[in-house]
Formats: sequence, C-alpha cells, structure tokens
Amino acid sequence: MKKAAAGYVAGFLSAAVVFGGVAYATVGTKTIEAVYSNIKVYKDNVLCELKDANGTTIEPFIYNGTTYLPVRGAANLADMQVTWDGNSKSVYLWDEMVPEGTSFMEVCPPYDENLVNTYLASKGQSFEMAGEKYSNGMTLYGSGYAFFNLNSKYQTIECTIGHTTNEQREKTVSFIVDGKVVQEVTLEPECLPQKVSIPVQYGLQLKIVANNTNYGRIGIGNMTVR
Repeated sequence: MKKAAAGYVAGFLSAAVVFGGVAYATVGTKTIEAVYSNIKVYKDNVLCELKDANGTTIEPFIYNGTTYLPVRGAANLADMQVTWDGNSKSVYLWDEMVPEGTSFMEVCPPYDENLVNTYLASKGQSFEMAGEKYSNGMTLYGSGYAFFNLNSKYQTIECTIGHTTNEQREKTVSFIVDGKVVQEVTLEPECLPQKVSIPVQYGLQLKIVANNTNYGRIGIGNMTVR
C-alpha cells in the first residue's frame, strides 16, 4: 500500500529523524511517496510501539529504499532522552536527563579561568550581593573570564547576577556559546541583583566574560542548569 505524503517531510522532522542518507542542509517542503507495509519494530524480540510526544503511535515507512523511524520512539527504545528545538530545527539525544535545579558549578566546573573565584555550597563557600549570601557560582574581576565544556548536555542556565559591592559604575557580563554571544547582562550603578535565564541550547562550549575596564567585580550566584 502506498500513500502520497505532501509536505510530510517538513512536519515529520519535528518529531522524527531520517536513519540513513540524511540531507542536513535541506530546508523546505517536499512531496514524497511513502510505502507503509505494517512495519514492526522489536527490541529483544519484544514487539514495540513507536510513539510521538503526544503518545500517538507512529508507523514506520519506507521511502527510496530506506526505512524511516520516529526519533522519539526509537530513542525511547534505546533508553535515551530526546528534545526538539524548534528555533534551530535540531533534535538532541542523550543518555540521561539533568534534574531541574542541578548546580551548574557542581556538574560543570570551569576548565579554564582568569580573574575568577568560584564558590560551592558543598564546601561552605559563599559571597555577598546586596547584603545577601550566594553560592554555587562565581565572581569575575575586571575582564575576568571562565570557560566551560558543556558537552551538549544543557538547555538553560538560571542564575542571579549583581554587584558584589555598592558599585557606582556600570558593569556588563557576556555569555558566549560556541563563539556566539547568546546574552549580555548590564548592571546599572547601585542596582540590585537580577535573576537571568541563559539559553545555552545544548552547545558545546560556554565562555562567561566580564567587560569591566574599571576592575570592578561581578557576582553570578545560584547557578542551576537544566
């Protein structure tokens, strides 16, 4: 039995990946003729159902001699997690999820740093911003920087950024993922610490750099990741 699937490829890729012969640069809508033959998938000789994010069963099909499987269903069979990023049109697979609220500094300490002090709650370390104590973070002095190897594991970093003293001058700090600035935070003179969400989007490398010619100090505390 054959079914013509107009526009199916573009929609299918939001929940599935082509196993074999992937055209990574293809963008747009394409009409294909898919062959549905009641294809069955077994794991350890046990018949399995492949489902999408809504729990709907999706049947594999054949196109140009290649069998296509829904990536979420196939990943679940392999005990892997899957996330679809609609902004970048990317599918991310990994072996385990990072629990929400995980301390970023505990699971991903910097591998290179300059003019930076780090603070871990597990070691009883803390610093102050606006009279309150913060930990699981860092302070950057002047044009200090820190590099992190993200290993494509994390989507977002939540943190609180502020002056570590009653600063009279403006300061900024940049978050750079794989060479691209994803967010820049400016601290006005005497402003209170602010909560920030940094979209690292499963990148490979993160660089945090302060841009302060006046050699003031910026605090980044309570860094959690998901």
